[in-house]
Amino acid sequence: MKTGLHRLLAFRKSAFCRCAVILLVFACMFVFAMFQGGFAGWFVFYAFMPFVFYMFFLLVYPFRSIEAKRAIQEKELFAGDTMHVRIMLKRRWPAPFFLVTVQDIFSPRSGGQVREGDAVRLFWLRRSATLSYSLPNMVRGNYTVREIRLKTGDSFGFFHRTVRLKCEGTWLVYPKTQPLGIPGAGFGKSALDDLIRQRDLSQFAGIRPYQPTDRLSWLDWKSTARTNRLVAKQFEPERERQASVVFVARGRDTDALFERGVAFTASLVRMLIETGFSVHLTWSSTAKPLFLQGSAIHAMAGVNEAMAGLSKAGALKADDLRLSGNKKKIGFVVTTDPALAPFVSKFARSARQLQILFLVADSAGRNRLKPSASPYFSLYLSINEKFDRLLKAGG
Repeated sequence: MKTGLHRLLAFRKSAFCRCAVILLVFACMFVFAMFQGGFAGWFVFYAFMPFVFYMFFLLVYPFRSIEAKRAIQEKELFAGDTMHVRIMLKRRWPAPFFLVTVQDIFSPRSGGQVREGDAVRLFWLRRSATLSYSLPNMVRGNYTVREIRLKTGDSFGFFHRTVRLKCEGTWLVYPKTQPLGIPGAGFGKSALDDLIRQRDLSQFAGIRPYQPTDRLSWLDWKSTARTNRLVAKQFEPERERQASVVFVARGRDTDALFERGVAFTASLVRMLIETGFSVHLTWSSTAKPLFLQGSAIHAMAGVNEAMAGLSKAGALKADDLRLSGNKKKIGFVVTTDPALAPFVSKFARSARQLQILFLVADSAGRNRLKPSASPYFSLYLSINEKFDRLLKAGG
């Protein structure tokens, strides 16, 4: 049944069928003039003769000789932006074309929503023409387009011609980054400085007077008893700020939740780089991790290009997660899987390494998580599209 339908559709698009339609129109006009007779009948016949000739002209015109070029006005595209596309057509022989329509189909390589763009020109007479259209609210992805579909016909719609002009292109739509924040404190440079002081408690360097911001576990009780004043341990600071960022997703995540996780990961990496960290980013089970350092512009170019085409199938899964035991690094885990929290908490406690987990979830799963008793593990929740207000687990 389907084979017969496909054959029928192919026959309708064939040159023989198109010629038959033209001849049928011409024959109908001639028969009408012969039987009607008189001035009115022959006037209608001769009045429709130009349209018949124009149909033959469209049938034999070498549309394949038309050159097509495509240009995107934006240098960089981020999720949610509007893409402005301009199509330039150029032909060797000028001819009158009516109702010229061009169509682009942007297909994400990683799967997902296919975007179609259309532009219409009522009349094209010169050798070149420019048509423009816009695609609002672009979704993150690596988009490819291989051809331009050009359609034209007569002014009455009796006959139309559709051709495909080769015009390949690839465009990346990057994840949109946002500032991150914890209510009441912010998650910026000052908060990261506190994390640096906490990340490695094994490099003891001496003692110093107790400060209000010190943790109780840092108190040196022997020195406090001997001097009769609060004394805290002093740890050797790290010269280089290093962080490990891992993104873990589930295959059953909704598209909206997965996109939020990707955007959150890119936002976190951007904040760390701008704060002066060297970042080791792992986001895929197949691609090699990225080592990012230096200027934020240069580093984020690599992050955006790597994560633009990330799909749920290619994202790192919980079974493939391997956390680094390097105590010189702060561990950051961004995930959509709540079951990962106990695993990361246990690793942080056993390795005595600071691990911070950001769970990207909806509000329904918020109350199922409990705060960790380990001083080496922290859990924050992101339950909406804005990342500037994070929630502490259990709070």
